[in-house]
Amino acid sequence: MAWTNDGLHLALGLFSGHISIRDKFGVEKVDIVRSAPIWTLTWNPVPTKSDPTDVLVVGCWDQTLSFYKVSGQEYGREHKLDYDPCSIDFFSNGDYFVVGGSGKKVQLWSREGVLLGDIGERDDWIWSVAVRPKQNNVVVGCNDGTVMMYQVVFSTVHGLYQDRYAYRDVMTDVIIQHLVTEQKVRIRCKDCVKKIAVYRDRLAVQLPDKVIIYEVSHDDPLDMHYKNIEKIKQKFVCSLLVVTTHHIILCQERKLQLYSFKGNLEREWNLDALIRYIKVAGGAQMREGLLVGLKNGHVLKIFVDNSFPVTLIKQATAVRCLDLSCRRKKLAVVDETSNLLVYDLDTQQLMYQETNANSVAWNTEMEDMLAYSGNNMLCIKTGQFPPHMQKLQGFVVGFKGSKIFCLHYISMQTIDVPQSASLYRYIDKKDFDTAYQVACLGVTEGDWRLLALDALQNLRFEIARKSFIRIRDMRYIDLLGRITQQYGNRTSLTPEEEQLVTAQVLAFQGKYNEAAQLFAKAKQFNMAVEMYTELRKWDEAKHWAQQAEKSGGAQKKTTLPGNEKEIAEDSVAQGLILKQAASSEEDGDLRAAGEMYLTAGQHKKAVDIFIKIGALDSLVEVVRELPSVETQMLQMSVKCFRQHQHYSFAKEAILKLGDVSQLIALHMESHHWDEAFQLCQHHPEYAAQIYLPWAEWLALNDRFDDALEAYKKANRPDLSLQMIEKLTHNAVVERRYKDAATYFWRLADAMIGTFKVDDFPLDEIALRQQVAVQNFWELRRRADAYYAYSYIHAYIQEPFTTLLPENLFNCALYLWNMLASSAFSNQPPSKMLFHELNSCVREEPHGSQKGQGKGHLLREVPLGISRVYILYTLAKQAQNMGAYKLARMAYDKLQVLRVPPSWQHQIDLSCLAIRSKAYSDQDELLPVCNWCMTTNPLLRTNLDSCINCGHPFVRTFLGFDVLTLVEFQPESTISTEEATKLILRDPPGNRQRHDGWRESTRGDADVMTLDGPEEGDSDLFVQKMLDAASYVVPGEPYQPVRVDTMTLLDLRPEEVYVVNFRKFSPILPMKFYRSMIPELAIALCSACCHFFHQETWELEFLQNKCCPYCG
Repeated sequence: MAWTNDGLHLALGLFSGHISIRDKFGVEKVDIVRSAPIWTLTWNPVPTKSDPTDVLVVGCWDQTLSFYKVSGQEYGREHKLDYDPCSIDFFSNGDYFVVGGSGKKVQLWSREGVLLGDIGERDDWIWSVAVRPKQNNVVVGCNDGTVMMYQVVFSTVHGLYQDRYAYRDVMTDVIIQHLVTEQKVRIRCKDCVKKIAVYRDRLAVQLPDKVIIYEVSHDDPLDMHYKNIEKIKQKFVCSLLVVTTHHIILCQERKLQLYSFKGNLEREWNLDALIRYIKVAGGAQMREGLLVGLKNGHVLKIFVDNSFPVTLIKQATAVRCLDLSCRRKKLAVVDETSNLLVYDLDTQQLMYQETNANSVAWNTEMEDMLAYSGNNMLCIKTGQFPPHMQKLQGFVVGFKGSKIFCLHYISMQTIDVPQSASLYRYIDKKDFDTAYQVACLGVTEGDWRLLALDALQNLRFEIARKSFIRIRDMRYIDLLGRITQQYGNRTSLTPEEEQLVTAQVLAFQGKYNEAAQLFAKAKQFNMAVEMYTELRKWDEAKHWAQQAEKSGGAQKKTTLPGNEKEIAEDSVAQGLILKQAASSEEDGDLRAAGEMYLTAGQHKKAVDIFIKIGALDSLVEVVRELPSVETQMLQMSVKCFRQHQHYSFAKEAILKLGDVSQLIALHMESHHWDEAFQLCQHHPEYAAQIYLPWAEWLALNDRFDDALEAYKKANRPDLSLQMIEKLTHNAVVERRYKDAATYFWRLADAMIGTFKVDDFPLDEIALRQQVAVQNFWELRRRADAYYAYSYIHAYIQEPFTTLLPENLFNCALYLWNMLASSAFSNQPPSKMLFHELNSCVREEPHGSQKGQGKGHLLREVPLGISRVYILYTLAKQAQNMGAYKLARMAYDKLQVLRVPPSWQHQIDLSCLAIRSKAYSDQDELLPVCNWCMTTNPLLRTNLDSCINCGHPFVRTFLGFDVLTLVEFQPESTISTEEATKLILRDPPGNRQRHDGWRESTRGDADVMTLDGPEEGDSDLFVQKMLDAASYVVPGEPYQPVRVDTMTLLDLRPEEVYVVNFRKFSPILPMKFYRSMIPELAIALCSACCHFFHQETWELEFLQNKCCPYCG
């Protein structure tokens, strides 16, 4: 039995001929049936990379050797043996296995089932074989009781020609390796490889019964595709094998045999001594030459088309290795005493010899260079120079360029050997031609540069040029081009010319001081100045320019690069400064160029450069040097400073210009408004241009009140209106309803304030005035609506409220009556309003309704106001106050609106609960008109006015309950100023006080009598009011009570409230109100003209320091 290497499968061989493959649990996976007993089997321990499947080798007593996979599939073909196998064992690497049995011999097989040969033979059956782990030792146990151990040696079989190396692998494969590209190709011969030979594009492989010839498919020197072109089906016995283009040569002791690829013996040479070394030396096809080294020390040259060998060298010691130089003029021989001997083939004389050599190879690209190895050292010898040595293990078998091919055991290594040592020796000898040849073999870039510079200094221009081309140094190539153009092909130069050439070379090497000295010796000071100018070493350039000036050779004019104008300068230093500046500008160092232009007095160029790079600190220095008359450069500087937002530098430049208008513009750009207004105090003619930018800046910084004032001062009421409109819209969108009310009121004030009679033709004044007044009242009503809705919104959204239920009830009722009135327009009252401010939306998401409702259901509401919120508040507070009829109406209207889902259940319960209440409202909740004493219903659609006389209910805007105020107007013959004066006068002396006391005069004494009213003593205002009420016709336009002079005189000043709308515009009226209950303290805000309870207004004012309505 046998286990696989991973322990997952077990193979059992049975006497019945069955092979059972089982898993590690003993479960049978495959059963293979053979015709004879299975005596031995084993698994290959190392699967191949191409096929990682485990392979079972089975020895059956039907004298067969077979191979199977784990799946039971047969692997490869079955091999017939001439004996019964008794034992099989694999080498540790899995490439080979040994078989022993009744044949009394041990055989070596490859893993693919190729018989490689017999290891040994015994006198009896071999029952057991075993391979020593990780060794090539085989132990054999025989039937006669003997145990024998064999050592298997796998010899190296290989061949080499220049950069192609072929060697045997696993005994049956041939691997060809390109030593330069490191490419490898494997040829599977499927038989034991005996010999290998390589020559040019040919490869010969000797197998036990044939020789196979391969050829490279293409002419590409790097191509590695070999194809079989011939088979010589003969069994050859030889010690050495070489191949040529059309022949193979076999060596056997003293005899050489030449066979064609067809297997015909064409020629045979019998030599005087044993052949120790043979090598194909090349040559034409069918006429190749062979180098043959004999044991007697002779070296022969044999041509395949000539039967007579030619003796090249005769020496006393046996030949171990030899090689021929690339030009075939020199022969290197290594003898058996490890001496290297080099012969000149023309004279057959010994040139030199070296010791400690075991192999040698000439460089295939250079005649005088060879490499040899020995004693673990690699030696490279060039010409007559001493050899260059370095450590190396192995044998040198090839030398091409800078690559040495070394065989160490069975591994071929490619070693890159720089030729620096040989190069330095030839340079020292001034042999630049040979040094160039050595460099071409392979040296570093530094070595090429050294060769080029030495050749240049020794005036070997062609060698220097080729060397610089190798390293792509365009500077030196250009230098050589200039030198050769100047001196041509001259072989000798004058001392001054040599100094110039040497100076240029030193300059290119960075030895500038030495170069300048040589330029000076050659009287070429200008070249030294030019050198330092190109190096941007301006101090040295000035020094040599002064030296040139002293010697009388200085140039009198300096020309800027790229400029054809000649700049006449008083000194050479000035010209160099300009040249330095121009060079810095070309190199991109603009700041340095500008500073040098400034030093040279070229202010315009300096300004242009500093503006281009934004060097403000340098630019301001130029500004400080410029006179004020240079307005163009100053204006350019100011523009640059303003673009970079550098306020202080721009101010300095403008002050130098003296431009007040531009200075004010600068202050406005930099938002230094205090300085701008301070400047306007001395120059008031520029004040008008400040206010508009100032207003825009205030608006951007959220200082809207100051911005509105600035727009007024800038005489731009249109922009003021636009800003108020935007603020109003934003407040509504952000649900800041009190702010929205304030802005609507300010919008009404601003719009009526912009109306001027002089702006319209005479025939349009009346219509325009009417529209303006209508717009004012509409915007005021819009402001009132948003103000009232702010309390409703706060009640719904906030967790608690400080308002009393009756206040919420009055607020919701007032807001609903105002919005339900047909006179309350949701459309824009004026084209001056933005469309988005005055356009109406259907509803907020939780209060929208499609279609038109019935009764008092609002069709449209202003932006941001929710009908659901109003009705919900009104219904809830009406139910609490006892206005059940109103509450039922509100709940009914809520049923047709989309309400928040969380409210729906509560509204449904309230609808059911309210139906159990009386369908009426409490009488004390019904408002009574203070003029006609008519009791009004809670819901009205006439802008919260009396349904009988049309008198508006005047409400306090902190609670929204109705105040006891009656509006009146003086008769048309009495002006408002006169009416105001009459009201402010004391009333007549017989006027009875409201507290029961009656005042009178008797003689010179004032008398007060506690008594009831006298007959005929009555309130004139009440009489006027009652008389006017008797003439009221419901449905007619409302007209306030008209009073005469006597009635005005009868009024007490503390009972009368004058609402002066004329302070907003002269086209607005002045309204008068009388309090019918003087004991009820009422406050009037002079800013927004709204009424409040005195006590609540004072409390609110003390808390917020402003009116709750207009802020």
